[in-house]
Amino acid sequence: MSPEPIPAQRKPGGFDAEAFTRALRIAGAVLVVAAASTFMLQNWVESGNDLIRYAMLVTQSLFLFGTAWFVGITVRESRSARTLLALVLGTVPICFTVCGALLYSQVHPWDTPLDLPSYVRWIAPSLTSALLALGLSLAILAPLSFVSFLALARKRAASLTLAFLASISLLLLPVRTPDLMIAMAGAALIGLLAFDQSRLSRSSRLDTLEGRLARAMPFIAPLIVIGRVVYLYPVRLPFLGGLLLVAAAMVWLMLSRVRDRVNRDLGALAVAALSGAGWLLCWIALTDKEYYSSLQALLLGVPLAVLFFMSSLRAELLRKALVSAAAVVGLGSTLVACMAGLSTISALICIVSGTLVAVCAAGTGSRVWTACGAIVALYGVGSEVWLAIHEDNLVRWVTLTVTGIALIVGAAYVERNRARVQRLWERWHAKRIEATLRAEQEVLLDRAA
Repeated sequence: MSPEPIPAQRKPGGFDAEAFTRALRIAGAVLVVAAASTFMLQNWVESGNDLIRYAMLVTQSLFLFGTAWFVGITVRESRSARTLLALVLGTVPICFTVCGALLYSQVHPWDTPLDLPSYVRWIAPSLTSALLALGLSLAILAPLSFVSFLALARKRAASLTLAFLASISLLLLPVRTPDLMIAMAGAALIGLLAFDQSRLSRSSRLDTLEGRLARAMPFIAPLIVIGRVVYLYPVRLPFLGGLLLVAAAMVWLMLSRVRDRVNRDLGALAVAALSGAGWLLCWIALTDKEYYSSLQALLLGVPLAVLFFMSSLRAELLRKALVSAAAVVGLGSTLVACMAGLSTISALICIVSGTLVAVCAAGTGSRVWTACGAIVALYGVGSEVWLAIHEDNLVRWVTLTVTGIALIVGAAYVERNRARVQRLWERWHAKRIEATLRAEQEVLLDRAA
């Protein structure tokens, strides 16, 4: 093998061509992105058709692609060509944002708020013209996106293009309700991050600057949806709560790659805090409606318990504390619900939650939580029996019978497959111990280095 060429050393006071060209590329990229972004917010005063203006925006993407082709083929300079292709990908979501506004103007013409600024209103002459603009945009911009991803991440170009176009479809949905928009954008962000963590982040070829830029492109469209809500529509508690829940879910996914025990515990605490605060905001909005007090307690406590338990799966030293918090919140909320408004649903949830905590605690050898879960389950059974005696309703008897049979059948399946369950349990614990030891070794190596 021939030795690698040694980069030329720059003389003191000499001209740094690499830094100069990098500054030129950055400045040019900023100007292009600013031009494409302000196009959506331009306060057009001259007469003209919005479709013609939209065609000008799509022409900008074509012009960028043509310039990239010229720079790459004629000038033979790959960095500037890749910069231009990345800008093509950056302008595509902006184009489809405007195209979504044109489509929305014909699908929901009566649902457009009158207090919106005039520069954010894009109106198509007819539904046919809006659909035609959408079809032409897909026919032009989809191939440009694929070629751009080929230049930035050749091995994953097809999957990145599909993820990119799928996320852009959010911008075309004729929905402007903030609560629905945060739900759709949040689901898209979580799905894209899960895809990135499982398929893209482990590839060393995508760990370069171009690779990271290509991986970030599918996230632009959901972020535009969220930003559009914040900028144009009134933000209420459900939207803020949903935003915190999405942030918690994304942190939870990213913690799977973290090896340091302290960082995992801090991340798990962040997940518990974000998800708890997010669901609390959503619960406050739900309590504006007239629900029974027992149902309000269940709507608050049971989801919080699930969220705390999910956050404990990413913790190391604080796992027991988070699991205990989940058990306290879950059992406490079911007890409060059962005491506040005795009903079949509250008693049944009390039985199920208490039994679940008791069984899981018995499997891990925790006598305290086994006893607590058993007490809550027995309280639920007693409440159900009291209701069955004092009220003429066969639902209580049927509920008790079905729950009891389900528990016995579940125990039979566990007993029949005891060896397999034991192997799965031991395998899971072995993986956890191996991951902990590996993280400790990495920390020691980092300190030694």
